[in-house]
Amino acid sequence: MSLKTIAKIIIVVALAGVTSWRAIGHPSYLNLYASDPRSKQELRTTCTVCHDPDGRASDPNFLSDFGREFKANRYRISEEMRQRFTALFNSADQPVTGITAETVNISTSQVVVNVTVLNARGKYVTDLDRDAFKLLEDDREQDVLDFFGEETPMAVAVVLDTSGSAIEKDLDRYRTAVLDLAYRLRPNDTLAVYTFDKNGIEKIRDYSSTVQGLKPLLKQLRGQGGSPLYDAILTASAELRERSERRRALILISDGGDSASNATQRDVERQTFLAGTSVYAIDLVNTEKSSRRSADRQAAAQTLKQIAQESGGRYITTDGGFFLMTSRMKLKRIFSDLIDELHSQYTITYEPSNARRLGRWRTIRVNLEQTDLNARTRLGYRESIE
Repeated sequence: MSLKTIAKIIIVVALAGVTSWRAIGHPSYLNLYASDPRSKQELRTTCTVCHDPDGRASDPNFLSDFGREFKANRYRISEEMRQRFTALFNSADQPVTGITAETVNISTSQVVVNVTVLNARGKYVTDLDRDAFKLLEDDREQDVLDFFGEETPMAVAVVLDTSGSAIEKDLDRYRTAVLDLAYRLRPNDTLAVYTFDKNGIEKIRDYSSTVQGLKPLLKQLRGQGGSPLYDAILTASAELRERSERRRALILISDGGDSASNATQRDVERQTFLAGTSVYAIDLVNTEKSSRRSADRQAAAQTLKQIAQESGGRYITTDGGFFLMTSRMKLKRIFSDLIDELHSQYTITYEPSNARRLGRWRTIRVNLEQTDLNARTRLGYRESIE
């Protein structure tokens, strides 16, 4: 047997092993648990809820009791599972965990939510009609005012952290990733690019449906000074609110640190709700080995997670994937998946029928006609009178 043949066999075996591992511990399955509004916050990022991280898939006790039932239920979480696994889920009468005391203070007559639908394999589901969705606020069904399918034009704000914490290799990855994203947009989609550093927030590219002129602007990026993270998200969200596109998304590339903002995290959560936008936070720093033992870095990561998950978006890292992939390849894959998600979403607007009540936390949930599908959307909002 030649060396070339042996090498091919080794590669095939390795790929089979990686595929098997990913099938068992795929991050999208953990995301389904983490996006459940009654899942316990401290367990949303640990795979131990499903399986033994030090075990093998062939071990008889590799899957936890919850993991076995989760798999048997085709990776769906039922009300019976929430009631049975009390160590993993909060009771129905407890407030949603992971939400700050005054997450969103808002008096509004209309609520806009973006909904991502996934099947049991974690794939995006399109071509559903209005009747496939049932929207509930505080477990009471709401009348849908408007329903927009996946073909709806969208406005995307990309917010780049170019503060002193962003080194040149990060900036180079930013440039490539934003260009990849811009090329994937549809003709009716628009994209704007914001940066923030010690000099404040700058919109380096206004909303446009073309890629022309974007590359030279991105080449001028330089990392310097403080980090007004909250101010940047607030500015981009406020301008997204004025856009005519009914679907809006904010893509944030940052390490989550804030050292120069006037705004607070509460202000950010309020404004993203007003804008009807989902936040997708891409963290290139806090999962690196050098950052995992830093309390400040992990606190920054938690900030990004809260902002993203509460808005119905996602917290994304470059962890995982095939070990031979470069960071640039991983980031390109992330943006490719992200644009696929945005183009597969549904947007629903409704006017709450529940009685208004100062300070009340209102839980939003979307149920689907097909029981083998899962929906991810904004967890809820808190109302007050302004």
